[in-house]
This record gives sequence, structure tokens and C-alpha cells, in this order.
Amino acid sequence: MRQRAVLRTTLAAAAIALTSVPAWSMPAAAVNDAPCDVSQVPGSERLADADTEENGAFDRMHVVQAQELASGRGTKIAVLDSGVLPDVPGLARLPFYTVPGASPQSLLSGHGTIVAGLIAGKDGVAPEATVYDVKVFDAEGADPTEGQKPVTSSGIVAGIEAVIAAQPREQFDVVNISLAVRQSDPALESAIARLVALDVVVVASAGNKEVDADATGFEGTEGNDADIYPADYPGVLAVSALAPGADDPSTYVVPNLDTDVAAPTLGAVSVNATGQRCVIVEIATSWAAAEVSGIVALLREQFPRETPQQIVARLQATTEGSGAPTDPDEQAEDPWTGAGVVQAHDALTRVMKPGRQGKVEQSVAETRADAQAPPPPERIDLFTEPRAILLWAGLGAGALLALAFMLRPLIRR
Repeated sequence: MRQRAVLRTTLAAAAIALTSVPAWSMPAAAVNDAPCDVSQVPGSERLADADTEENGAFDRMHVVQAQELASGRGTKIAVLDSGVLPDVPGLARLPFYTVPGASPQSLLSGHGTIVAGLIAGKDGVAPEATVYDVKVFDAEGADPTEGQKPVTSSGIVAGIEAVIAAQPREQFDVVNISLAVRQSDPALESAIARLVALDVVVVASAGNKEVDADATGFEGTEGNDADIYPADYPGVLAVSALAPGADDPSTYVVPNLDTDVAAPTLGAVSVNATGQRCVIVEIATSWAAAEVSGIVALLREQFPRETPQQIVARLQATTEGSGAPTDPDEQAEDPWTGAGVVQAHDALTRVMKPGRQGKVEQSVAETRADAQAPPPPERIDLFTEPRAILLWAGLGAGALLALAFMLRPLIRR
């Protein structure tokens, strides 16, 4: 949640069509018999549920341990996405808003359902949180000539405006935006600014590398800084995805100096829009942002009186990595992971008192003269004088006895 140190190039005309970057558009990193797949929608063949009990992403973030302390109970999360499948077992979902032009009834993409499942599904991070379905597009490959709504800046803005209008009544805790556009839009920037001014944590994806992008070009060069919105706007918690092992992150995500934290995604469990339990087989910032939104929900349950800035400070200060910057306006040291990989249990249990604006004071050892232990008090011996008298008396008596012993022969004569 840092403000860029350099000025962003903005567009004056908000009506211009923006080039969208699906935050889920990337190559699969593994194969699974029940993978999470955005192309699986209601009407698709429903395959067998994934029966795995393992969750590599949760293990890396210590989510299970965190869930022993909090479950997201009572928290409300607005999910701006492609819509969420109704009546998913274990997922508390409420229909909330559909952007004009999108279909309010049918789902053309499973993206929103997978995101919601990662956040608050039966296998999600915050299983007792409530998801509010804010549908802002139909599908990543939507055909406008068929009346389908693609990902656009204006669609995201409309969803944000609906959330802002309802905030006094609903009191949302988290807003998840696992979406991205590549060009800044004044209308989107303004909407985000008004949203982050409320008592809500805004989480967005920090950007994936496009499938057909040249690995030696803009998106894969560490010195470059990808423009990803709304993640790059001030106040937004920008989340990147973690590559497994020693894999080069540029294979999967773009370098983004506004990245705040990162999360692993491989092996996480969610649900397809067919209702099928599925496993994440991609390294994608959409899924990473959803996981972090779930962790934020746990923190908001555990620390209900803290500001969004304090919640984010806890998240960043407890990462597996460099930790939170000392200056909130500093850029990330690592454009791939920001402050580091989130650690859910540490974030809930680490003892700290972040300031209202999110600044975590670091304790510094200090040596002061008045802080030294005082010398021990002088010991007073109440028997000093009597002891001296007895000592001299003893010596005198001993001398007299010795003298008497020496004179005894003379006395006998």
C-alpha cells in the first residue's frame, strides 16, 4: 500500500477502450485430474471432485494454524469479478450487484467462483466469511457483439461505486479485485481513492505475464516496472504470486514495484463453476490476491478495532521475506514479492502495536546511565564495636595465660 515515487502516465479520456490483462491468463504449472478451470461453467460436464487432503499453498502460509484462532466469522468481502455460482456448499454467497451489460443470470466464466472459493469456500482461507457477489464482467474472452461484457476499467469502476454506495449499510471489511487493466484511467483512480478512504482493505492482483509475452522483453526484465491497475494505485494491497522452489518468477508474473506481498497458489483448493471441488494448478496473481483477502478477513476478525493500514502493517511485518518498509511511501525492494510471502499464523499472533497509519515502530537497544543497576547498599555491621572488645579481651587473656605458664617454674622455687 505504497504510493509510487514516480508519476504514472494517465489517460484523459476514460471512454477509451482499455487493453485488459486477465490476472489469470498464464500457462498451467502442473497437471491435476480435477484442476480449477475458468472455462468450466454451469452446463459444462461436472467431473469428479478432487479428493486431495493436501494444500501446498496453505502449508507455506501456515493457514491451518491460523484457522485455529480465526475463521473470518462476521467479516464481509465484496468480490468484484465474473460472478459467483449460487448455492456452493460451504460458501456463504450473497448476490449484490451486476454491472449494466453483463448477464445477471448466467455465468460465462468460472473465474469469480474460483476466487470466492479460495477466499471463503469450504476449503478456503476464511470459511466463515460472507462473500458479496459483485459481477463486473462476463468472461475474459467475452464477445461484445453477442452482448457479453469483457473486463474493462469502466466495469470495475461501476462495481466499486456500488460498494461505496452500500458501505454505510453493509460495512464491508475487504474488497477483492482479482482483475487488471494495463492503462491508468482517471475514473478508476478516483473510485479507488474514495474506496480506500473507507474502513475497508482493498486487495488486487499485481499482474501476470501474458502467455505469449517475450521473456526477454518488458514483462520479464527486473529493471522494468509493469503498469497494473488498480493494483498500482495508492492504498491498494497489491499481491503477486510465488513461483515454486527456485523457479524464475518472470516466467509467471511481471515485475511490479508496487507489489506489497506475495502468496503461493499451486495446490490450493477451490471450486469450479460446475460445483466441482478443484485444485489450483497455476501460478497466478488472481488466486494469490484471493488467498490474501482471506487472510485479511482473519485479521479483521481478530483485530476488529484496527484500521486497514494497521491490518496491512501486520501482514507485511510478518512475511517470510524483507518485511514491511520502514517508510510507508517507499517502493518495494523486490518487484516480484514485495515485503515477502504472507504468513497467516504469524500475522495473527506476532505481538506488535502498529500505528493508526500503519507504521510499525522498531525497538532499538539503548544504553543509559540512569538505566544501570545501582550498586549494592553498604552492609552495616551492628556488632563491630562489641566484637572488637571481645577480640582484644581474648588476646589479653591469652597473653596472661602464656605469661603465667612461663613464670610457673620460678614460683615453685
